Amino acid sequence: MTRLLVFSDLDGTLLDHHTYSFQPAAQAFQALKTFTIPCILNTSKTYAELTQLRTELGHKDPFIVENGAAIYIPKQLGLPVDDSLEDHGEFWLKSFGPKRDALLQLISQYKNEYQFHGFSEMQWQDIVALTGLSEEKAKLAMQREFTEPMVWKDSNNALNTLKKTLAPEGIQLQKGGRFVHLMGAECDKARAMLWLTECYQDHFQEAVSTMALGDGENDIGMLSKADIPVVIRSPVHAPPEIPYRSDAWLTDGYGPTGWAQAIDQALIKQGIV
Repeated sequence: MTRLLVFSDLDGTLLDHHTYSFQPAAQAFQALKTFTIPCILNTSKTYAELTQLRTELGHKDPFIVENGAAIYIPKQLGLPVDDSLEDHGEFWLKSFGPKRDALLQLISQYKNEYQFHGFSEMQWQDIVALTGLSEEKAKLAMQREFTEPMVWKDSNNALNTLKKTLAPEGIQLQKGGRFVHLMGAECDKARAMLWLTECYQDHFQEAVSTMALGDGENDIGMLSKADIPVVIRSPVHAPPEIPYRSDAWLTDGYGPTGWAQAIDQALIKQGIV
């Protein structure tokens, strides 16, 4: 039996799209801890947001922030370390893209050509109105290091045109559940997942099997590269299609309810319970 690694999106997946509650998934999340199965959070959220959320969840595993822009690895886990990692207090930090300041400088050139509104131009009250987050959590969401979420107010054709314009600069635009995310071309949930999977294989000295759970377009890459791809049903949009993966699971339940169903099913299939 191969070791299992779980990679999970947060908003709309482990967390309810409307309330941000994870309670329907709490028992399944605890089951992963009981069976010492790492659950790596792979999200568009920031380090600041994850610091608080991990405390609420009792989460001790690595986490991937800002749509694959960086990985934070708790030093106490003893995973392999190489020269590409930065010392970040109790974590090792692996980053995949440029800092946010460089992105803001680049995108400012296109403000007169396209209609968009970035986080850097907003107040916390704007974030609350857009997301339903509390004041405290909205301020945490604004503490971005590697990416810039934007409210895209232009057409899809305009978005595709800007994507092509930015590509030679090594910059990408990725559509998420609520925002379009501006970030380095190397920043990708799938790339971060595969990099960390190799770390765990080296650590365990055996093959591992990956399970990925997500609900949005920005999860497609991660889902397509996982051994067990799970599309979490959303109350607000159609399930994303995973190219060339007819084996992808689609949950019956929405958000954290569907998440828990998928985890329970995987534990049974793996012969763990």
